[in-house]
Amino acid sequence: MKVLIVGGGIAGLTLAYWLHKNGNSVQIIEKSNELRTEGYMLDFFGPGYDVAERMGIIGQLRQIHYPISGLTFLHKGGKKKFNLPYPSLMKLLDNRHFNFMRGDLEQVLFHLIKGSVTFQFGTSINKVQQDNEKVYVTLSNGRIETADLLVGADGVRSQVRSMVFGEPQSYMKHLGFYTASFILDDTSKFQDLTDAFYSLSAPNLQASVYPIRDDRLAAFFLYRSDKKPNRLSMDDAKQEVKTIFKDMGWIVPELLEKLDASTDFYFDEVSQVEMPQWSKNRIVLVGDACQAVSLVAGQGASLAMTGGYVLADNLQKSNDVRHALTKYEQDLKPQIRKTQEAGRKFANYFLPDTYFSIFIRDMTMRLSVLPVIRKLVNMNSARIPN
Repeated sequence: MKVLIVGGGIAGLTLAYWLHKNGNSVQIIEKSNELRTEGYMLDFFGPGYDVAERMGIIGQLRQIHYPISGLTFLHKGGKKKFNLPYPSLMKLLDNRHFNFMRGDLEQVLFHLIKGSVTFQFGTSINKVQQDNEKVYVTLSNGRIETADLLVGADGVRSQVRSMVFGEPQSYMKHLGFYTASFILDDTSKFQDLTDAFYSLSAPNLQASVYPIRDDRLAAFFLYRSDKKPNRLSMDDAKQEVKTIFKDMGWIVPELLEKLDASTDFYFDEVSQVEMPQWSKNRIVLVGDACQAVSLVAGQGASLAMTGGYVLADNLQKSNDVRHALTKYEQDLKPQIRKTQEAGRKFANYFLPDTYFSIFIRDMTMRLSVLPVIRKLVNMNSARIPN
């Protein structure tokens, strides 16, 4: 079977690996000119860890893992409130956990299939048609590709979804948060930030930094806003972040001074994607295009890899493409819905809106790693669907 995948992110790359392993011809269409590097640190655990084991890449993930001493929470002036030791956090996840940059994971997946799967970078789709047997895709370079299956793995704002399913606003569930991140190459002013994930919270605001390879520093911002602006330009997004966080304290003003010079700035609203149906005849969605759980829910990358694996597995088991697509959705959707619901409930805890709520969050986090309480906490319940 010939499969055309639109989107060379985590879901698309994972799916391509399994489809090729199962004997299919795979081509990936990616609108970027190269693999993207922007993004933020991922907590990687759950079913994606299981998929990575089956792919034999735990060793590579261990190499890109950033070992940290723990999570350090700060007062406004930068004085430490408390620290959660990383080994204690690992025990909450059965020691099946990594943290690494999103771009590093994509590099691992890309090199796994490089040479086996055809890539077209700097290309997008202009038109999609299908009949009972084939899908016909007109590309931005004028070429027309014919495939047995078209997969939209092109993210929260999926072009495939827009073309095939329409773009009703009900698909996108804005959770009232915005996030930004960037990398600092010049860290001379921040030498005391060593091997921990440092975080400062104020009502509706959170700023975090963590050291990464080559003596660099990654900055991460999260804030709550009820407004839903039009897509901001990069310059406007940088200005918004500077305006919102200018009075936060600690090293935040110094971080914001570095913002204009950053070349890998990432900014987006925090949203979930909910759809009544993930496929239409020979066209199907995977990853954030249909199942985005959002930053506050966590496990987005893990579930993207799970989606790619489950889709490929069902296609391998059935000679009927449409039956396989239906089964893929039936297998995975309950777990996605459960994770999305948990994320919405967790949002106010993740980013409290009052100082009292911050105090309660901090207290419960400190208790969660105590041996007695740890036995009651289950953060690793999600698994690959049977």
